[in-house]
Amino acid sequence: MKEPPIVSIIIPVKNASETIEDLLKSLMNLDYPKDKIEIIIIDGQSTDDTIQKASKYPVKILTEPGLGPGYARKIGIEASRGEILAFTDGDCIVPKEWIKVIVEDLSQPEIGCVGGSIFVDENIKNNIYAVYADKSIMRIMPLAEKKEILDEPKIFKHLAFCNMAIKRKVIKEIGNIDIQFKTFEDVDTVQSICEIGYKMMLDPRMYVWHKHRQSLKAILKQTYSYGKGGPKFRRKHPKSRLAKFYRRGLIAFYTIISILILGIITSILTRNPLPILITSTPFTLGYIAGIIYYKAKRNSLKEAIIFPLIDMLRIFAFCIGDLKASLFER
Repeated sequence: MKEPPIVSIIIPVKNASETIEDLLKSLMNLDYPKDKIEIIIIDGQSTDDTIQKASKYPVKILTEPGLGPGYARKIGIEASRGEILAFTDGDCIVPKEWIKVIVEDLSQPEIGCVGGSIFVDENIKNNIYAVYADKSIMRIMPLAEKKEILDEPKIFKHLAFCNMAIKRKVIKEIGNIDIQFKTFEDVDTVQSICEIGYKMMLDPRMYVWHKHRQSLKAILKQTYSYGKGGPKFRRKHPKSRLAKFYRRGLIAFYTIISILILGIITSILTRNPLPILITSTPFTLGYIAGIIYYKAKRNSLKEAIIFPLIDMLRIFAFCIGDLKASLFER
């Protein structure tokens, strides 16, 4: 009988005192040979008792100088010994079968990386912003509704590092994680893997529970941060599906905003509200369409009113983050 592969679980953390033990307890409960699991925690200069809590468990603890989760994962990879590298975050909980599913999926030679759904943690299901993150038409986290093998990431069909696994030989072939990316590093990593001939897999059996952002400010800050990774991604992968989608989306966004600004200026100069009413039509129609969609899908008037507004604010936050990075970062 073939020996099961060693799996290294790599977890970047910073100030995760309130959540780290929930994660580690779930990892202790994994249905996989304990001698074939290596857990590596990389701490990014926590100021709480994250390290003290983590040290109560059979894990390897490393530190990094606060350069972010991408850098933390990179040094975690370098310190690991597993044939398979599994990634999650300090605010997640994994199911018992998590590693078994990963090993099964990555046994296929053409699959370089695998991931799945990221669901809202049961303890915060009553928070409307956490529910939004789970149910938005523009999902913040990936959702795997069926098993799919793709030749590259697509919009809303990508992998996130809080629930992803990669073969060690594959990560070596792409030269580890590109630490130039402070955000978008998961999408960049998967795109790089696909560009050297491997495929990515989405598997609904591979999921985690995650403590989503629980305020509008936190969601918009997260989305703004994602937007800042867009220009680097487009420069590195100009022919990718995602880069083409983002370019078209940005052109549409700035066109609509420019027309709206023109309408506002015209209304002010002419003291006539008609130009602004006409140029704001795309926003009005988009909001009405959002209300209809969410009311039909969620059957909650409160969510139907709030969720389309958050969608529009997130689009704005993402594009502003992208613009700032385009102008001021290289």
